[in-house]
This record gives sequence, structure tokens and C-alpha cells, in this order.
Amino acid sequence: MVVPSIWIILGPILLLAGLAVILPLFMPTGRRPPDEAWRRIFYSNPDDPALLVPKRFGIGYTLNFGNPWCWAVIVLLIVIVALPLIMTAMSLHHLPR
Repeated sequence: MVVPSIWIILGPILLLAGLAVILPLFMPTGRRPPDEAWRRIFYSNPDDPALLVPKRFGIGYTLNFGNPWCWAVIVLLIVIVALPLIMTAMSLHHLPR
């Protein structure tokens, strides 16, 4: 039997390693995103193939909500956070009282 706590640690590490391989394929092209595509802090431009675009202000990147892969990334992040919590809650009834 595999201890659930191993998967709490290894699961996110394996997912992040997979993302590190796949994410560069969706990196921005280096050009500045157009100002018309910004909706306050959100960038949505279906014509832009980049998944990640440079932030309008500050340092870093943000998601292009016009790209369908953005929603897959959001679901994946939710799963990365929720799965260890769910697995821990499911294994609590196996603990001695």
C-alpha cells in the first residue's frame, strides 16, 4: 500500500515537471500585447496564440484568457491544490483514534 502522503508530495512535483516541459511551447513571442485586448487586469485576445503574455504593468506574465488552453491551466492548478486536500481527507478515517 502506498502511503497517501507520498502522493501529496510527489503529485504536484510531477505535474510541475510536466508543465516545465510543455509550457515553453506556449510562451509569448516577445512582442508587447495590444492595449485593446486588456480588460482591467485580464488579457483576452483569441487572435494571439500565446498562452502567457507579459503583464501590462510590473514584472512577470499573465494568462491569455482568449486562448482555450488557459482554462486547462486553471483547471490543472485547481486540481494541484485540491487533490492533496481530498486525498488527505479520504485517508483520515484510516488513522487510529
